Amino acid sequence: MLGNAIKLFKEKVAAHIDARDTERATLLSWPDARIEVDGDPYPYEASSLVFADYLQEQKIEITFEVEEPAVSTMKGKMVVPSPLQVGDRLIVSRMTGQRYYVLGKEVK
Repeated sequence: MLGNAIKLFKEKVAAHIDARDTERATLLSWPDARIEVDGDPYPYEASSLVFADYLQEQKIEITFEVEEPAVSTMKGKMVVPSPLQVGDRLIVSRMTGQRYYVLGKEVK
């Protein structure tokens, strides 16, 4: 019975991000990303950072269908800019080695 409880607990927390697994950082430059993690003596460069998709600029292909005055279709790309700005406080998680995964930015 205890074994089943432990197994269920492991399954439940397998994808959970524990607050102890996260650190805070400051964005020093963008889009050529550099961050300074609180307590670390030097900044981390873009080569050692992985950003969540929703934090990056996104290009979306779109199609507009116009019915009046005549039926026509227009295609194009829409650019959704990154929400990140220099000076933002970030929530990061250390990956293997000296790499960081940027989870998001702190909301004030």
